[in-house]
Amino acid sequence: MIRSFTIFILSIWFCPLFADINQNCDKKNICSSIETENNETSVYLQAKNLIPGTHITVYTAIEGSNIETEPQSPISFVLNDPEKKKVLTFKKKENTDAPISVAVLAVAYYGDLSAKHDETYVYTLPYEGKSWISVGYNSGEEHKGGGAYSLDFVLPEGTPLLAARDGIVVETEDKFTEGRRDPKLIDKANRIVIEHSDGTVAIYGHLKLQGVFVKPGDKVIAGQKIGLSGNTGFSTGPHLHFEVYKPEENRKKKSFATLFKTESEEKEYLSEENAYWTPDGKTPPGFPITNLEVFCISHSIPDPDKLATCTDKLQTKRKFYLSIPIYKSGPYTFKAEFIHLKTKKVSFTFQEKIPSGINFEAWEIQPVLNAGKYKIKFYLEEKEIGERSLQILP
Repeated sequence: MIRSFTIFILSIWFCPLFADINQNCDKKNICSSIETENNETSVYLQAKNLIPGTHITVYTAIEGSNIETEPQSPISFVLNDPEKKKVLTFKKKENTDAPISVAVLAVAYYGDLSAKHDETYVYTLPYEGKSWISVGYNSGEEHKGGGAYSLDFVLPEGTPLLAARDGIVVETEDKFTEGRRDPKLIDKANRIVIEHSDGTVAIYGHLKLQGVFVKPGDKVIAGQKIGLSGNTGFSTGPHLHFEVYKPEENRKKKSFATLFKTESEEKEYLSEENAYWTPDGKTPPGFPITNLEVFCISHSIPDPDKLATCTDKLQTKRKFYLSIPIYKSGPYTFKAEFIHLKTKKVSFTFQEKIPSGINFEAWEIQPVLNAGKYKIKFYLEEKEIGERSLQILP
């Protein structure tokens, strides 16, 4: 889980002639103050360190009895420069006792409250290589509500991360070391936050310790290397949390579905349990569901997390294993025909269903083949995707 806002509260004793300026700032130097001039008491907001070309949206509420505000509180304001701005005034309600105290509650979000997401923009995948989406849109415990259009990409720690879109870096954090499913770590994920030209903001979360290559104020371009993936904060394992959002009223945010250019060379929305990678011009046999070139035949039980010892020669009377990667979620019908090269006849046909929701499949095949040389033809959904050679030794 990635939090994208900060909260600070300024409490003061109410006084109609309050003249001292008491400014309260958070760690990002977003400040609020209450000032009285000509019997008018006002709330001011200031983003002292605001980066040129970026925005901060601040939800502001006045808490206290017997007071009224103009405009009515709570309300959100957008700060787009570092100048101090008067955002509202307040006074005692008529025919009521003077309030004992007043508090200003401010919640600050990166991004522009009035942002309109460019739905036609095609994003760059935010990593190098290939990745599966473990949690997609409107899924899991966290991808709900304001964060419904978030994506979790499964990535080994240290995978290079890329900017998905041009923008300006507004926040970074890379000091945290821990990562596990613990509510105490919700605000302790290393991250990069980037504002786009349309006022929306992208969050890249759960980065590696010291895995940030950019700093606030940097302008980045799509495809630029910005950091390294990790497993910090509230996390169930190494992954990248990616989300594009805009602030909304009432301390809320709205996330957006984002189009990406993928290995298919088409723009598409990404979905759970599928793998995606940047276009590389390669269309191996079985593309994009699988890759026949990395099918593995072996006498040992395959492990998807380890390099297998694959072979094109097997011992007779010994069972063997056939394993394949699955890049797009099924279900699919898989078939392999073992054709004896001498007789030109099919000696054995193996057929199984590949279920949905998996990225690797392995089958144990009994020793039914006699010694000799074979050609194996592979099929997905009755469509031939290629062939391999195999020899069964005496």
